[in-house]
Amino acid sequence: ADPELQATLSTRVIKSPQGKIHVALTACLFLLCLLGVTKPSSAEYFAMIPFNTAIGKFRAWNLLTSAYYDNSIVMGCINTAVAFIVGRMLERKWKLEFAKFLAVINLATMLTIFIIMVACYASTTDMKFLLSPVCGFSAANAAFGVALKQLAPNQNCVASFDKIKFKHLPAIVIACAVVCYGLGVTQFKDLLLVVFGTYYGWLYLRYFMPYPGNAIRGDSSEEFAFKTLWPGPLRPIGAMFGNITFGCCEMCGFCKVVDGPVAEELPRTAIPSTSIPIPEVPDTVSEAERKQSERRRALAVKAINERIEQLKQARSSAQNKAKAMETSPPDAPAEGNGGGADNV
Repeated sequence: ADPELQATLSTRVIKSPQGKIHVALTACLFLLCLLGVTKPSSAEYFAMIPFNTAIGKFRAWNLLTSAYYDNSIVMGCINTAVAFIVGRMLERKWKLEFAKFLAVINLATMLTIFIIMVACYASTTDMKFLLSPVCGFSAANAAFGVALKQLAPNQNCVASFDKIKFKHLPAIVIACAVVCYGLGVTQFKDLLLVVFGTYYGWLYLRYFMPYPGNAIRGDSSEEFAFKTLWPGPLRPIGAMFGNITFGCCEMCGFCKVVDGPVAEELPRTAIPSTSIPIPEVPDTVSEAERKQSERRRALAVKAINERIEQLKQARSSAQNKAKAMETSPPDAPAEGNGGGADNV
């Protein structure tokens, strides 16, 4: 795992190399939150209001600005703090890809919620779905949890407490969002931000994120399958959604995986039944080396199985040839050969 992610929280923030993207992001979140709290009417121009965005006033830029705008002082402070702390670590790891990650997750989430709000209005004719403002950085922060789970799944969130690790963050974030919505602390649109932020964060890292030294995009390792984002009882449902996502991406030509989605969601010991056991990749190696080892392992398993099939076919062919020789009558001796022997 990355050495920075193994340090304490304060060490991660202090020792991370200074970057410009997360600083600009933090400043933008702070200023737009301050604007939203002090001047609520600014939501007309910065929040994603379906009627204003594409139906009544055609303010399509709201799909871009709404993720960084907030009219809640509590959520604004939480989102700004998380963006500064986690953003500093991710920018160190991803460089400019960090900005692209933010843009894709926020735009995809806001566009999806826009479609859902319009569909709800079409089915109920309730204008509240078109006039309710949607804003906040919750989607990107939920995607940050997925990124930390990918980079260092077995690292503690807090150094002195080993019960909660980075691999638990996606499920914890969604559980907190569900509880807050159930208690009436947040609205349904806030829950949608977290859910779709988590999903699109995983989708981008799984199939579209470029990694240095890798010829293909995305992280196809079994440890990052969609089902691993959820606790044990929910993993069959997660595996089903993971297979559906894989099928859609494969149909659109977005992904090329050695083994199909079923093999992707099975445990290591079940891929395949004729495979030769290969040692697990130790957790001490770097993330890039681990992913490269996973790909080599998958290719080695595939080559071994192909060789086994070739041997089976060759053995079957040899057996059929032997049976054919046993059932055919013996050839009669040629007269020419016998006459030559007498003459000698």
